[in-house]
Amino acid sequence: MTTLDPSAVRRRFPALVAQPEVVHTCAPGGTQILDTALDAMRDAAVQANANQGGAFPASARVGALCDRAKDRFGQLLGSEPEGIVFGPNMTTLAFHLSHALDERLATGGQIACTRLDHDANVAPWLDLAERTGATVRWIDVTADGRLDLDTLADAVTPRTRLLTFPLASNALGTVVDPAPLVAAAREAGALTVMDAVHGAPHLPVDRRAMGVDVVFCSPYKFFGPHAGVMAADPELLASLTPDKVRPSPDTGPERWQTGTASFEAIAGATAAADYLLDEATLDRIGAHEHALAERFLTGLDERPDWTLHGPASAEGRTPTFAVTHRTVDPQRVAQVMAEHHVNVYAGHYYAVEPMRRLGLLDAGGAVRIGFVHYHGPADVDLVLAALDAVG
Repeated sequence: MTTLDPSAVRRRFPALVAQPEVVHTCAPGGTQILDTALDAMRDAAVQANANQGGAFPASARVGALCDRAKDRFGQLLGSEPEGIVFGPNMTTLAFHLSHALDERLATGGQIACTRLDHDANVAPWLDLAERTGATVRWIDVTADGRLDLDTLADAVTPRTRLLTFPLASNALGTVVDPAPLVAAAREAGALTVMDAVHGAPHLPVDRRAMGVDVVFCSPYKFFGPHAGVMAADPELLASLTPDKVRPSPDTGPERWQTGTASFEAIAGATAAADYLLDEATLDRIGAHEHALAERFLTGLDERPDWTLHGPASAEGRTPTFAVTHRTVDPQRVAQVMAEHHVNVYAGHYYAVEPMRRLGLLDAGGAVRIGFVHYHGPADVDLVLAALDAVG
């Protein structure tokens, strides 16, 4: 395994080349787009500006583009190509899936959710429970922002029909081990849904090896365009009835894609998947990001006015950090940091449950600082300097 050279990596991202003075630590909300992803989107718009099913070359190219996309995302996510579904974003896909699960929950079963999740992996299941009369039980979070597995036994019972959880917290960076959750779900005969949106830029995802029924991710979080991907057990998808128009296919993943897909986005997303599979690779990314996390945590520990919310070690986390200042409001912190060319978000970032659990929801949330592999040690130091500028 060779190390990553941040300067070489940055040259692959036109937005970073165009704005060399800016530190984009807003990455958990969306990364910058890779050069080959941008090229693929343009090529698709020029050479494959058509729909599928036509007898002409552009339509054939669209079909080939989609077939390759399913194959590459199958490799990236450890799932069969026949279970890869594309959509506008993870949230839309999750709501779409939830509607297809009404019949399974109609007998008043139970749904287990975690208080570590982004709301895209909570709200669809709360709506499902409301429609079907199901009961929602919660897997809690500890004071240091990890799943409290002591609450798992109460949350998952023989009546549980669905268990949902994140691979990693988009707010706190906490990495979740799927194994105990999947084991509990299997014992109950429940389906499992994993939100890998935050985890996918940092961690390997293997749906089949993890034993998970459905995985969601969003390519715009790993250097591609705005889009969503659902990787599911093909047999599960075949057993469900999604909302669709009558002419849509009755079999295969396309029956889950409502309306015409954004083929440009699929092309760009596939180029991002190629990059993670063939070039940067997640093992090299992980080693590089671990060093960034250690450097940031060491620096933050030297600044007593700042509080870290979430795991205090670089182990078991992504390089995403929720921090608050002793006296300065998170929105003001974000503004000062922007004035120093460091981009961050402040608030709850749709992670309502973890922010409520940690007592931050009604206090303005926190400032989220997120590194990815195109950052280097100098970027960490610039972020720490911006924290010092807050006061």
